[in-house]
Amino acid sequence: MVVGEIERAVQVVVIGGGPGGYAAAFRAADLGMEVVLVESAEALGGECLHHGCIPSKALLTATHLLDQITDAQVMGIHAEQVSVDPEALSKWKDEILNQLAKGLQQLAQRRGIEVIHGKAQRLFHLAVDL
Repeated sequence: MVVGEIERAVQVVVIGGGPGGYAAAFRAADLGMEVVLVESAEALGGECLHHGCIPSKALLTATHLLDQITDAQVMGIHAEQVSVDPEALSKWKDEILNQLAKGLQQLAQRRGIEVIHGKAQRLFHLAVDL
């Protein structure tokens, strides 16, 4: 995390490393622009990756598998004493989230995007060359 102010010229500053932010930063970098991405969390991905969509889908996948095992009983497939270990399930989900976040960080690095972990609190100065 950066404490204080940073003043330097860049072509694009993206505030927020969620799906919209990292996509914008990646596109700008792919177009050859110098990009700084400011993210307040420890990892890129935003709410969707860390708290919403992706964790929910991971847990839904696990519960769907449990339902399939239960439904297989009518086919003559019997799995005795199927149980859920909430701690192991949570660890599995967290490993998925960490792997996806690492992938986003690597994609940013490959594109030369500087990621600053902190909060953007001020507007930047716009300089236009005519």
